Amino acid sequence: MEEISALDLVLRTALGLGITQWLAFIFSIIYVILAANENIWCWPFGIISVILAFIVYIDPEVRLYSDAVLQIFYVGMSVYGWWNWRQSRNEQIKTNSSDNLGPAASGTLTITQWSGQKHLIAFGIGVGLALVMGWAWTLTGAALPFIDAFTTAFSVIATIMVAQKVLENWLYWIVIDFACIFIYAHRGIYLFSLLFFIYMVIAVFGYLAWKRKYTLQANEALI
Repeated sequence: MEEISALDLVLRTALGLGITQWLAFIFSIIYVILAANENIWCWPFGIISVILAFIVYIDPEVRLYSDAVLQIFYVGMSVYGWWNWRQSRNEQIKTNSSDNLGPAASGTLTITQWSGQKHLIAFGIGVGLALVMGWAWTLTGAALPFIDAFTTAFSVIATIMVAQKVLENWLYWIVIDFACIFIYAHRGIYLFSLLFFIYMVIAVFGYLAWKRKYTLQANEALI
């Protein structure tokens, strides 16, 4: 019987994942790093990554249909987020130019926070949406219909928060990413499981970075 070294096993597994998973993985990592740094170019990279992810999710061996539908939503929200961030940057550049301050270095949408009431409303909408989607997917033979629906529903909410630059979006993503690590491992798409572990780590740093900037904005407003 042929002996296979650990390195050979890793390489064979990596090659077996396919080019689509690898490209989705790479573009997704670039997206989340740029988003954590408030770089507007996160959006085009995000669009490419979700198109590739859609192809992975509809694979007959994966069948995560809630996640596939989510990618369609992500494309629309990425376009909206790109437009929203660009509009804010252009407005800030105009304001700074009129004040003779020169162009803003990174004029972007101001980071905000949601009230507790908004989070409760978001939670209620997320649960309701997840239950409806989960029930619908049970009729299609989807894998893990309710669990997948819950992560999808709250991903929709978190994505809207990113586009509007709501600080707590990162806290939502930390919980979502943690759940997705196990969902994708269960479905055998281990590269995506690793991707969401990386997402979770970056989300922690993203929250801390946005929190520092939010605090700085608040202090500047008091001056």
